[in-house]
Amino acid sequence: MNALDPRQTECFVAAVQTGTIRSAAEHLGLEPSTVSRNISALETATATTLLERSRNGVRPTEAGSLLLDFIQKQAADLEILQSEFDALANMKRGNILIAVGEGFVGDLFDRALRDFNTLYPEITFGLSVGSTDHVVTQIATEQAHLGIAYNVASDPRLRVEVSAHQPLMALVRKEGRFDTGTPFDLRALSKLPCAVPPKSFGIGAMIAATEAKRGIRMQALVETGSIAALKAFVRNDMGFTILPQFVVEAELSTGSFAAYPITSDTFKGGIASLIRKEGRRLPNAAHLFLRQLAKMGAFS
Repeated sequence: MNALDPRQTECFVAAVQTGTIRSAAEHLGLEPSTVSRNISALETATATTLLERSRNGVRPTEAGSLLLDFIQKQAADLEILQSEFDALANMKRGNILIAVGEGFVGDLFDRALRDFNTLYPEITFGLSVGSTDHVVTQIATEQAHLGIAYNVASDPRLRVEVSAHQPLMALVRKEGRFDTGTPFDLRALSKLPCAVPPKSFGIGAMIAATEAKRGIRMQALVETGSIAALKAFVRNDMGFTILPQFVVEAELSTGSFAAYPITSDTFKGGIASLIRKEGRRLPNAAHLFLRQLAKMGAFS
């Protein structure tokens, strides 16, 4: 087999990661026919079928999975090589890719990025924001060096670098219609309108598990993955939402929100986690940033 064509492998990796040829084409800014043609050429060059195609999209064959692992290992090794070159030249520069839950974004900038940038102004960042599932996928497929997420399920592909208990709180508008001034009983909460994240988010998964365990159903007037939307719901006194306290520190300090404990063992067990891919060697810049991330309020 000859050397792999980088254009062909790029189309193959994009198709696997996005799940369809069309999505891969949109991601790469190419025509679907161009992506399909490059993948077919790669299959010819390797003399094997790399993708299983169906009406629902594409997924790698066993041979395709082997090739994907090889390509990802090559990319990781190249990053390490460049990092070592930089270290030898005493050049503290590089690019760090971070996948993060939206609720952590403010904390990330306030407690980590700002100070780190002062120390290492030549290090750049790529930030991908999404659900807990999104963060885990980004780390497991080596699309991001570091991930920050809430309520991450145990996964042998992941290594937890730092974690801290961050219980979920009931958040209401201060002195609004739903501000009782006391902790909330779970059944009392189930009778009030609320805004909650979907199950793909760690918080949403905890809420769904609690509903099933306790035989209750929250009156979810709004379901959204947007932290800004959840806050707007509370700010307009439409009901309550459920988030860890560190997500709304600004609103609590100004007195616009009130946070109350929820009498539920499940909600007390929430954990914020800083994760990386198990067994992956990180570039020098990412190693430097790990220490700064541990200072975030989410891990206090």
